[in-house]
Amino acid sequence: MIGPMKKVVLVVDNDAAVLNSFKIRLEEKYELILVERGEEALHIFKQRSDFNLIIIDYRLPEMDGVTLFKTIRQENRVTPIVFTCAYPTKEILIQMLEVRPHGFIEKPCSSDLMDQKIGRLVGTNPFEPVHQLLNIPLHALSIKIYRAVQYIDRHHNSTDLSLEGVGDAVSLHPKYLSASFKEECGVGFHDYLIEIRIYRATQLLKDPRRIIKQVSSEVGFSDQGYFCKVFQNKIGLSPSIYRKEFLAKNRR
Repeated sequence: MIGPMKKVVLVVDNDAAVLNSFKIRLEEKYELILVERGEEALHIFKQRSDFNLIIIDYRLPEMDGVTLFKTIRQENRVTPIVFTCAYPTKEILIQMLEVRPHGFIEKPCSSDLMDQKIGRLVGTNPFEPVHQLLNIPLHALSIKIYRAVQYIDRHHNSTDLSLEGVGDAVSLHPKYLSASFKEECGVGFHDYLIEIRIYRATQLLKDPRRIIKQVSSEVGFSDQGYFCKVFQNKIGLSPSIYRKEFLAKNRR
């Protein structure tokens, strides 16, 4: 029986001892790609679409960590990136925070803290059931369409999420993104977004403390009436009846 695929983590650090430490701590849990230079990291990054996390040392030779971060972000605003640094000064911390990374790990770092931070950033995608239901071949998607799927999943609750915004995030023209998304995923951009939002709504509605208006807002709908209409169309029940039936079933 084939087990679940490991999350992929790219670590960039010019200290071989640090890379070996990452390998000892993490290789059982994750697929690790370990490189010493920014240029090498960029080359690998452009060849693969499946990175779940990138860890960059601030003090890299030739291309420093912040420059590498900015270069990656020109093509990809989706994959989480964290910085590492030994004994950072106030000025270094300011430089790192200005580019808005997903986190910072100070070296040396305890194994427990490392596991917690990395685990939080590469956690299981809650929308995997939707991917399976729609038969989206994530492993076969092109790099930019894979990142578009990731971006939608992570930003589905934004009321202003748009084809243009996702296209900008993955460096694709909206029209090209729309056509390629439909061709590779087998479902259109807007239909996929609706599927993600309604699936998330079914999870939130199981909490009786959340009112319908709150659920509507939390899944990216600015209009509660429209949310209820779409939900009824997809699920066959209104949000309130769906909740009522779920709670009744779980009281038995």
